[in-house]
Amino acid sequence: MKKILTSLLMLLCLTCQAQITINIRYNAPDGNALKYMKDMEATGFADSIRAIPGCLRYEYFIPQDDTQSVLLIDSWEDQEALNRYHNSPVMKKAEALRAKYQLERKAEMFAPMKPNMIRQQTVKPDSTMIVRISEIEVYPEYLKEYLEFAHNVGATSVKEEPGVICIYPMQQLRNDCQIRILEIYASQEAYQHHIKTPHFQTYKQGTLHMVKSLDLVDMRQMAPECLPLIFNKAK
Repeated sequence: MKKILTSLLMLLCLTCQAQITINIRYNAPDGNALKYMKDMEATGFADSIRAIPGCLRYEYFIPQDDTQSVLLIDSWEDQEALNRYHNSPVMKKAEALRAKYQLERKAEMFAPMKPNMIRQQTVKPDSTMIVRISEIEVYPEYLKEYLEFAHNVGATSVKEEPGVICIYPMQQLRNDCQIRILEIYASQEAYQHHIKTPHFQTYKQGTLHMVKSLDLVDMRQMAPECLPLIFNKAK
């Protein structure tokens, strides 16, 4: 464990001013990885980490290829923000919980490409807006209940949160258990506010056991100037 963290910190020093994303896959027998994830949420440890200044994302997923493991994706504004997490009391609590469940983990660190490595685009989208498609597979026995949760969180979010432009759940015609949700947020701040709301937490905690797999696919807008026209025509 210490070797993994040391290696990560050495790599992170090379990109100390860049946004940092870390993918950690937890494995353990007897469903212990899932128990760890649920304990992190139930105890409020995960929310405490999300509240640390500079935390952009801290979310758990169950990989489709191994439902006994858990994938954690966390993103930070920079190395300083990540250091705040590593030095926080909640980090020690999370470490103790991982030891309790005897977790093994594999970590990967990602940082943004250098500007001269990114091809210039003819059309530059609004860089502050988040456009995402959530690809979700639901267990058949929970499908009806899940659809109600998805509808409620989408309707409430759009109605009550100015920064939520769209949360639009859809269901595949060829496979009822395949759900796609189009999500559009005005900014990163709007998204961070959204995931802390009571209605989102009700949805997330209430559907953890219903979701077989989940993949959040961030999208790049190709014609941002058309977005207002699309919503006007949908009225």
